[in-house]
Amino acid sequence: MSGPRSTLKVASAVHGAAVVVRVEGDLDAGTVHLLHDELHRVWESPETSVLVIDVAEIMFCDSRGLSELISALQRGQALNVRLILTGVQGVLRRVLTITGLRNVFEQHETVAEALSQAADAGPRRPRTDGDSGAGSGGLYETAGDR
Repeated sequence: MSGPRSTLKVASAVHGAAVVVRVEGDLDAGTVHLLHDELHRVWESPETSVLVIDVAEIMFCDSRGLSELISALQRGQALNVRLILTGVQGVLRRVLTITGLRNVFEQHETVAEALSQAADAGPRRPRTDGDSGAGSGGLYETAGDR
């Protein structure tokens, strides 16, 4: 007999140069591939300068889910894409606090607030196909257990 299966819903929408990815459910080893696949599509778009990941409806997050969020942050840094988490609460807030990552991710309460802040910050250096992120000095570039 197996236990209940975890579920995750992932949807994205484009708002100008920003992409909002909404994540709902359990972000764990069994579902993280859904977020990974959606983010892969985001990274393929050179027009994206801001990625907002709305995590308000995440009910559970394990180490694989956290690892995917860290990878998204690193990839954003390498591609000069600003990554913002919105709606951080509950178990994800605890996980980010315990791991010392709570202040590493830019966070806003709502998607509207994040999009407004991103627009107020002005344009960023445009991405080009040649942006590899080499030498970007990303925060986690030496993480060894990936």
